Amino acid sequence: MSVRTVARKDLADAGRSKALWAVSLAVVLFTAGITAAAATTVDEPASVLFGQVFQITVVALPIIALFVAKGAITGERESGSLRVLLSLPPSRRDILFGKLIGRTALMLVATVIGAVATGVVIVTLLGDGLALLVPFMFFLGLMGMAFVGIGVGISAVSASDGRATALTVGAYLVLVALWNLILRVIQAGAVEFGLVESGSQPAWLQFIGIFPPSRAASTAFQTVASGGQIFAADPFASVWFPTLILLVWIVVPVLGGYLRFRSADIS
Repeated sequence: MSVRTVARKDLADAGRSKALWAVSLAVVLFTAGITAAAATTVDEPASVLFGQVFQITVVALPIIALFVAKGAITGERESGSLRVLLSLPPSRRDILFGKLIGRTALMLVATVIGAVATGVVIVTLLGDGLALLVPFMFFLGLMGMAFVGIGVGISAVSASDGRATALTVGAYLVLVALWNLILRVIQAGAVEFGLVESGSQPAWLQFIGIFPPSRAASTAFQTVASGGQIFAADPFASVWFPTLILLVWIVVPVLGGYLRFRSADIS
């Protein structure tokens, strides 16, 4: 049993448990529903509407992705099936990365369906905006992958599903819900200690501002929507830099989870 086999089994199990359809429905109702409501009540061009919907979606999509992924390992661990899997050919690495691929595929399917539904609503109601559908789908997909990676990493380091749930909620609060507050506290502290002048935005502070996956995805999409360059002189006004941050978020939490999981005591 290889990584691909574990991934296929994980995705098949999700389909049989209706998880695929539930997640897809949640994403579609959220993205397309908000888009339809905004398009019929706000007189804005398609580019602005796409941006507004993206800003709202990056608040809700991360919690869906985190909860899709947080039981990847702990669910198998608590049911006892992880011990059975480990008695078969797949290694812990195969199981972890197979689960990552399976949960990522689940999230990507839901995101693509939701993004396409959003594009259909905007183009149908406004007759414009089709060119932004691909970047809208692409950056939402990357953000979803990043939060799936965080969720799988959490699952790999957690001994129980309860602990994974608590860490998942904490990750969402820190990286999404409270990040504006955290950023303001850092800014105020930097001014108070004389590290920066009031109102200035040094590179390190700009980096902190787009550090979470949701902020990086929003920055990248807004840059594309406003006609920005992929490789501009200023990395914070480019598409490549926030995209790189998203790719790092996809990889690093999973690698950290693997380093802990490969030597964990499976009881």
